[in-house]
Amino acid sequence: MILKNILINERRLFTLALIFSLLFLQACSKKNEVREVEVTKKTDLEMYLDAKRTLDAGVWNGAIQRYKALRSHYPFGHYTEQGYLELAYAQYKVYKMEEAVVTVDRFIKNYPAHKNLDYAYYLKGLIYFESDRGFLERANPSKIADHNQENIRNAFTAFKNFIERFPDSDYTADAHKRMVYLKNQLANYEVHVAKYYLRRGAPIAALNRCKFVLESFQDTPSTGNALALMVEAYTKMEEAELAAQAKAQLSADFPNHNYLASGELDLETELFVWSDLWPF
Repeated sequence: MILKNILINERRLFTLALIFSLLFLQACSKKNEVREVEVTKKTDLEMYLDAKRTLDAGVWNGAIQRYKALRSHYPFGHYTEQGYLELAYAQYKVYKMEEAVVTVDRFIKNYPAHKNLDYAYYLKGLIYFESDRGFLERANPSKIADHNQENIRNAFTAFKNFIERFPDSDYTADAHKRMVYLKNQLANYEVHVAKYYLRRGAPIAALNRCKFVLESFQDTPSTGNALALMVEAYTKMEEAELAAQAKAQLSADFPNHNYLASGELDLETELFVWSDLWPF
């Protein structure tokens, strides 16, 4: 009898819980319906200003929701056009980089004559530029180039494309600085790969990387390190004449390079100071 009562009470409790859950879900549904009706009553200007205020307040996720609602209810119009760019910026601020790039590309495709088209191209470069840089990396940039070279190259290409299209834009000077930084990163990465090959006993592979630096990044601080590595690589290959030529070029172009004084290859002390090249 006691067991039977317990089972009955459990069924009653389950039934009550189910009823309350259904009532709660119904109330939420009605609340969402009311909210949806309130949204649809707003004009495109009202929805845009609501989203813009949220963006200006730095509530990025809230801004994303509002810009998407604007686009959903008013797929065409001046405020929706501008909303695309601001949506991309909000996505960029919360590191939804792939979504941000898609949004920017859609804006460029749909509005090729927009007055802020230059900003769209600039923003695309900025998105790639920041794609793999978390908070700590931005606060204290590492000495070794980012492992994800694809985004670095994408950023460089995007900024280059932007500058070619809009040489007189207000954002051109900043894009130039970022391209210098990216070029230094790419060169630095190649030098470290060359050093790795040399350490692994592959001097020819190291030489190829160093030659690539001299050909493609001759105006970067990594050129001196590439020449020093070439001296080491030719020495290991017992190519004394070529080693002497590389050392002579190093002495002429970088007379204060540490390798000339010590004869030791210590890239960690020779790498340029990142704080001098991180003006952002």
